[in-house]
Amino acid sequence: MMWMGVGDSSGSPKPIRIVVVGEKGSGKSSLIMATARNTFHPNIPSLLPYTNLPSEFFPDRIPATVIDTSSRPEDKGKVVKEVRQADAIVLTFAFDRPETLDRLSKYWLPLFRQLEVRVPIIVAGYEVDNKEAYNHFSIEQITSALMKQYREVETSIQWSAQRLDQAKDVLYYAQKAVIDPVGPVFDQENNVLKPRCIAALKRIFLLSDHNMDGILSDEELNELQKKCFDTPLVPCEIKQMKNVMQVTFPQGVNERGLTLDGFLFLNTRLIEEARIQTLWTMLRKFGYSNDLRLGDDLVPYSSFKRQADQSVELTNVAIEFLREVYEFFDSNGDNNLEPHEMGYLFETAPESPWTKPPYKDVTEENKDGGLSLEAFLSLWSLMTLIDPARSLEYLMYIRFPSDDPSSAIRVTRKRVLDRKEKKSERKVVQCFVFGPKNAGKSALLNQFIGRSYDDDSNNNNGSTDERYAVNMVKEPGVISDTDKTLVLKEVRIKDDGFMLSKEALAACDVAIFIYDSSDEYSWNRAVDMLAEVATIAKDSGYVFPCLMVAAKTDLDPFPVAIQESTRVTQDIGIDAPIPISSKLGDVSNLFRKILTAAETPHLNIPEIESKKKRSYKLNNRSLMAVSIGTAVLIAGLASFRLYTARKQS
Repeated sequence: MMWMGVGDSSGSPKPIRIVVVGEKGSGKSSLIMATARNTFHPNIPSLLPYTNLPSEFFPDRIPATVIDTSSRPEDKGKVVKEVRQADAIVLTFAFDRPETLDRLSKYWLPLFRQLEVRVPIIVAGYEVDNKEAYNHFSIEQITSALMKQYREVETSIQWSAQRLDQAKDVLYYAQKAVIDPVGPVFDQENNVLKPRCIAALKRIFLLSDHNMDGILSDEELNELQKKCFDTPLVPCEIKQMKNVMQVTFPQGVNERGLTLDGFLFLNTRLIEEARIQTLWTMLRKFGYSNDLRLGDDLVPYSSFKRQADQSVELTNVAIEFLREVYEFFDSNGDNNLEPHEMGYLFETAPESPWTKPPYKDVTEENKDGGLSLEAFLSLWSLMTLIDPARSLEYLMYIRFPSDDPSSAIRVTRKRVLDRKEKKSERKVVQCFVFGPKNAGKSALLNQFIGRSYDDDSNNNNGSTDERYAVNMVKEPGVISDTDKTLVLKEVRIKDDGFMLSKEALAACDVAIFIYDSSDEYSWNRAVDMLAEVATIAKDSGYVFPCLMVAAKTDLDPFPVAIQESTRVTQDIGIDAPIPISSKLGDVSNLFRKILTAAETPHLNIPEIESKKKRSYKLNNRSLMAVSIGTAVLIAGLASFRLYTARKQS
């Protein structure tokens, strides 16, 4: 690709891509040429090559790549490609050609929405030679309706060949819209800060309020100023700010200093006075990216690098911090963090982390939707287990008191080492729940989190998506600090029969295979699943304890169910099926037994041959050896891969 530019600077940051789009004759190429050459050329090529503007060209010292586009219909594909890669778009129209303005709302802006383009858009009005027809209309008047309909348009700017500095302003504002965007922080229609911006500013305020009295004193305000801008405020500046505040927003200041409302008011004024760069400087100093989340550079990813059979847990330091947080926000001390109290807790976060799957409705709730301390800690344990980066991010949002966020988490020992030591000290156990349809998997998860066995509100309408349930399992007669958290993960069978990959199975600490004890087909299918899962686990080297669960014991069992299931489990070296009835609320201490299996990871490992060795099948309640090269499920039979060459005493 050819480049046209006015030089380059070694060591410059990555250029911002500004794509100029519009109708023929709307000033696209003229705008770029006028900016790059600081002169107007009446004879310009129909399409300019990429134009490189170096960092010295802009006050923020960030280079830009300006891309001209064709207006020909046959070049639409090229335009779409450039728009998809843009950091900002300049959309042009000509004052002397009203049809070019009409095309903005009738074609270009709807096209960008159709493409789901999420970048700032600057509308640039090209005034050729001060045509009288538009002299009495400002660009604000001309584009106000357009900007109300399309909120993605950041601003509109007028430029002309006689005012070349205006051309430069167009690209400067396009670049500023990328560097310091208005969209994420301010609702221009209602002239208020957006919720995520308010959350970020509240967190900054609270972090700067060192004595936690709800006020920023002069000293605290000065420290914040030095942290963000490397220069202190002089006393007269603070006094002047307070005087102005007392007149314009009296509730924003008192005799002790600046209130939270006053802090938010000051930052709103920065935007209204076109000083948004000041706001973004502060936000970035506290680690925020353009989407007003903490940047990836603040999350210590190296602290939770792990092998497939390792997991991530909260440390005692983090758990104690979360206990204190819970007690603080549980204002009446009733061990019930109500929804509005939870809202207060996450006021300094972009949003609550638990309002959507996989965290929504996964733990036990009180009647009003509140959470006990155990349920609260369980949710944090689940998030740490399946998404440790998100867990650390939200710990920082709620002001985890450590300069080293990695002190909040620990990586567990490899499960293969646990088996050698014949014990596991994991505080969070993940149990995969397998079973055929209608075996009682969802009912079991409901029972675990205190819901009715037939509650299908979290059943995803038959979806194959995985579902979680998490809770603490208390051990009678033992102090609560030893309670462990159990995560049940319902593995839903897809239409093609595929369940999980080797890598996904490696995260399993214990697997249970649940079947309808009144249905022989359900039993046979559960046996097939056990064989398949155990074989994959053995081939991958990440074996784990497996248990069979006989559900729906409130119904009559199928003939010889108990004898057959007992014989099969004995033959493969695992415990006899555990009988439960979710309908009757009788789970036979199943959850404690799952934890016991996890604590003794060398037991209940099915004695199954790998795929390339001898395979066996189970049919008509008898074991028949079949010599085959690979393990294959035989249609119409409950095929069973297991190793029966057990040592004779």
